[in-house]
Amino acid sequence: MINKSEVLIFSLSFLIGTISTTLYLGLSNIGLDNTEWFTTYDLKSDFLALKFFLNDNWRFPIGSNPNYGEISNSIVFSGAVPFFSFLSKLFYFILPKNFHFFSLWIALCFSLQFLFGYKIIYYLTKNNLYSLFAGVFFLISPILIYRLNFHLSLGAHWLILAGIFLDIDKNQKNILPKKIFLIIFSSLVHFYFTIILLLMNFFFSFFNNKLKFTYNFFKENFLIFLFLIITMYFVGYFHIPATDALGFGYGYYKTNFLSFIDPVPSLNSNDWSIILPDIYNFSGEKEGFAYLGFGILTLIFYLIIKNIMNLKNIRLNLKYFTLCLFLFLLALSNNVSFGSFNLVSIDLPNILYAPLSILRASGRLIWPVYYIIIIFTIYKLYKSEKKNRYSFLIIFLLIQIFDFSNSLNMNFLKEKKVRDDKLDDPIWKFVEENYNNISTTKISNRTESFKFISNLLIDNNFESTNYFRLGRYNREFASEYRSKFVKKLMIKEVDSNKAFIIENKDHLRHIKFLLKDSDHGFFNRNGLWMLLPNKKKFMLENDILKFNSVEARQVKSEKIQLKENDKDGILGLGWSHPNYGRSIGSGGVWSEGYFSSIIFKIKNTKINSINVYLNQVFTNKNEDLKIKILINNKSYKEISLDSNSKKIILNDIKNYLKNGNNVITFNILNPSTPLSKLTSIDGRLLGILVNEIVFN
Repeated sequence: MINKSEVLIFSLSFLIGTISTTLYLGLSNIGLDNTEWFTTYDLKSDFLALKFFLNDNWRFPIGSNPNYGEISNSIVFSGAVPFFSFLSKLFYFILPKNFHFFSLWIALCFSLQFLFGYKIIYYLTKNNLYSLFAGVFFLISPILIYRLNFHLSLGAHWLILAGIFLDIDKNQKNILPKKIFLIIFSSLVHFYFTIILLLMNFFFSFFNNKLKFTYNFFKENFLIFLFLIITMYFVGYFHIPATDALGFGYGYYKTNFLSFIDPVPSLNSNDWSIILPDIYNFSGEKEGFAYLGFGILTLIFYLIIKNIMNLKNIRLNLKYFTLCLFLFLLALSNNVSFGSFNLVSIDLPNILYAPLSILRASGRLIWPVYYIIIIFTIYKLYKSEKKNRYSFLIIFLLIQIFDFSNSLNMNFLKEKKVRDDKLDDPIWKFVEENYNNISTTKISNRTESFKFISNLLIDNNFESTNYFRLGRYNREFASEYRSKFVKKLMIKEVDSNKAFIIENKDHLRHIKFLLKDSDHGFFNRNGLWMLLPNKKKFMLENDILKFNSVEARQVKSEKIQLKENDKDGILGLGWSHPNYGRSIGSGGVWSEGYFSSIIFKIKNTKINSINVYLNQVFTNKNEDLKIKILINNKSYKEISLDSNSKKIILNDIKNYLKNGNNVITFNILNPSTPLSKLTSIDGRLLGILVNEIVFN
């Protein structure tokens, strides 16, 4: 039975969580349909994933969410806290328009963070007052608040604390069902917590079974994995290929050796200390942000000094020390940095890099280490100080609060920003009334126009969209989607039910060339180009003037370096970024799909030949890459390239070219994906990586 003291601490925890949330969001933003405070990409994308999921029918797997992105995906790959998304969908018929549970979720995270911090310290000390003050250290944790600012689902740090509590409280009954429930629930919040809890439980069960792989060890882990896999299947984790669970980032999104004393996550982030200076770290190391606070750091220093003459008082728990060491090494990754210095960089073989890519942002594995350090130091202070433990704890807590004061003020006392990048032109209302879908001409997990179009999607009820931002998605399906879209445009086929945002200058030049004589309208509003099928008559004079000013680049005998979205470039449709495998490309463009084009203008200039210089040719197994080249829709020639080919030469082309606009199309007959060759997790249909084109 739950006694009165437990009811009191539960009530106090949720009161603290409610007050913290009110201060964090501001009273005006607490509502269940207020979206004005959704200012970051992640908040907007998480809400949109939720919105399209709630407005859709139930499917199987139950997390299926195809209308968000128009690709095979699940709500579990968003940050929309799947468990509460499922719960909301059950009652959606009585919920308000644009309903969300985000403010309730934040309150729950603050409440349970304080509660489990209290419960852990109380179990260790059996002291109510001491544990209440200790709970504040967990509540104002920088790594918690920093996460809530960007990824709401990753604010569930209380899951880690709950996992630690289940291990240390030996008096509990039915421990295994509780562990199974916690790990399953974590998979319905965010899979990073599932990975963390699985690793923690592996160590806990191994050490609890006296460092032996006993029957109980295998039984416990088997049951956990069995129920976890069943749950993951039903909610849609396997809705995408297993290879798409892998992602670029291991070795980049990591922690720094000095993260515990570095108060700034990354450049332009909030400074969490008014005492300690920023320590330079690398951009991806914001994922491993783990500043302990000057209060905890001085407490650690105090404990070292106090016990330096009697080291036997400091007894390390082998289980937790081993766990922390293992997680810390994983969080550091294969690229170990000490501040701005890269100490070690190990090139991992694919057999290791592949499973580690599931972690991707390995820096997040520092979170359990962070909390174990806080628990250990607060408990050791209690054991070391018999008479003045309250005074010392309060002093260190005040130091902690003082150190965090600027950032706490920024997060809890200053008014939250509201969306100020809304689209205000009347045409957007026209779009909402006439089209049931708004899409981009280049489906991607990170489009430039998402910042603005997300507001339109938030404020209106479109049936579907190919805009999306997800943690994982079917990359090969997305590439096929882009390829089919380009192929349709090439034959001037446009879906009349969709409004299209033309994502970049490359697309705009070619789409104008293809559709300028059609009834389709081109509009430039709020800095965005838009294609509205069959709405040419609604173009205003300013739209027409801007549309007429869009011109292909005039070429002469010259060398042109290729890059995406070049204001004065020659690319048309069907190109993609140069990144490949683990490297971030610095130049050139990949042909993607079956059709890739260049578009240029000739004016009173003779072009006798064109040389296309290649950085790489992507061939499938022992098969050459076959390309059919068309110039102004006339078949020019077919070529075969092997992996060593460095150039495509177009000679005797003067009879194919004309004064004015010209289009050269590379019809890649047999593109393939790096994924199919097991050389990379890249699911794009690739052909040639072009660096430069020389006109002679």
